[in-house]
Amino acid sequence: MGTKAFLIARVSTKDQKDALPAQKYRLFDYAERQFTDFEYIEFQESAYRGDREIFTSITDKIFENNETAALVFDKIDRLTRDYTDPVLRTAISYVKKGRIELHFPSEGLVLNRYSSANELQRLGMGAVSSQNYSDSVSYNVRRRNEQLRRDGIWTNPAPFGYTNVTLANGKKWIDLVPIEAEAVRTAYELYATGNYSVKLVRKKIIEQYGITRTAAQWHKVLNNPFYSGIMRVKGELYPHHYIAAISEDLYEQVKAVMKGYAVQPKIWAGLPYPYRGLISCSVCGCRITFEQKKGGKYIYGHCTQYKGKHDAVYVQQKDMTKQLKTVFREVQLPEHARNEIVASLTAEDEVKSSESREKLTYVDAEISRYDERIQRNYDTYIDGGVAKEMYLQKDAELKASQKALRKTRKNLELVANNNFDWAVSLLDLSREAPEIFEGSENEDQRTLINKVLSNLELEGKELRWKLKWPFDMMAICNKTQNWLGICDEVRTILIAAGHYSHEYVGALNPDIHLN
Repeated sequence: MGTKAFLIARVSTKDQKDALPAQKYRLFDYAERQFTDFEYIEFQESAYRGDREIFTSITDKIFENNETAALVFDKIDRLTRDYTDPVLRTAISYVKKGRIELHFPSEGLVLNRYSSANELQRLGMGAVSSQNYSDSVSYNVRRRNEQLRRDGIWTNPAPFGYTNVTLANGKKWIDLVPIEAEAVRTAYELYATGNYSVKLVRKKIIEQYGITRTAAQWHKVLNNPFYSGIMRVKGELYPHHYIAAISEDLYEQVKAVMKGYAVQPKIWAGLPYPYRGLISCSVCGCRITFEQKKGGKYIYGHCTQYKGKHDAVYVQQKDMTKQLKTVFREVQLPEHARNEIVASLTAEDEVKSSESREKLTYVDAEISRYDERIQRNYDTYIDGGVAKEMYLQKDAELKASQKALRKTRKNLELVANNNFDWAVSLLDLSREAPEIFEGSENEDQRTLINKVLSNLELEGKELRWKLKWPFDMMAICNKTQNWLGICDEVRTILIAAGHYSHEYVGALNPDIHLN
């Protein structure tokens, strides 16, 4: 033949590039037997419902030559996987006009201007078959991904703080990256106080961990429920089974701050007045504002008197600091008291841990049973055995019950693992409170005040406050020297630290009465 042939090899994605050598071999084997002049072209582009920019640019160059050209594809699906594709209609039009020939060696099909209607129909049917195959693959992939999500498996790259790994058994998994995960927890804890903007969180993380992510990236982290054990995919939420970097409660606290339902980050949180915005006037309830006097040598706080003038006095900031130091000394537990409480919690929990591990086995079985029921409900819906409304209602009921079981499991797991990190952290905070207050920057001082005190007011020159729970109890223990107290008080520390929920402690011991 005197016709020039263009051998066209195509793959849809980078992952399919290994298929190009086989296509090339078959195309060359065919061309060497059929043509004296041929050119090989290969590229990556989807042939299914999308713009065909690369393919169109190739054919445009071919069609610029008025001589008949042969376009050779290994199979019909290398030309298109969509029978409605404009490229296919254009190709058939050029075939009928005698401008091109289409060759599909692996299917033994050659089309030119003399081809019969049956031969042209083979091309159309081949395109329909290719599209049906692509639709089936796409549907199966979507169904598989949906099932994986229901099984608590993340199918995308791991978010910051996690990494994708392959276990020894070949199973794909997601593990925490220790330093990054700790930075994520710190970011959540800082933001949850309401005293840190995202920019201040970023600054603090850089200082503490040396991690230089942008404020926008940290904002994304603080909005991602994945860290609390929940995957979000296209607006839908699914519980996952990887290690949660933070608790659900902490995530909800950050969410509330962001939405404005809790204390908002103060715009002056980075200014050199550590108590600004934290103290109210006992007379009128207005905020105590601060200003410098004598060229910045002295800093005074006073009522704004926004609601009307009264006998407001100016109090030096250093005098307020002296008063606040006393409260942090009041809640400072001696080291031996801290060790006694931790020892008591550990001993008491050994029995609970054993019981909890047994309960974990039962709860795990129940969760698996709900997985099976959710899958059966879905399969019934897919097979047309139930209306969509009924399926969605049942699916919501089953997932709600399973979610409650997962929450119970997390509580049981905390006890079974003897996880006293939060309780010990709280006790250590009381031990270190005076040093933190005296030796920290303004932001840390503000965070400490918010954690320990409430209703901070200025009455004349005297500060008045209330200790938050459980620091009020610690102050009482300091006075009475009764470090362990009754069992209720010991567990109260755990509750405040986020180790047990009120409901779960009650379930462990019905004799305990909690407010």
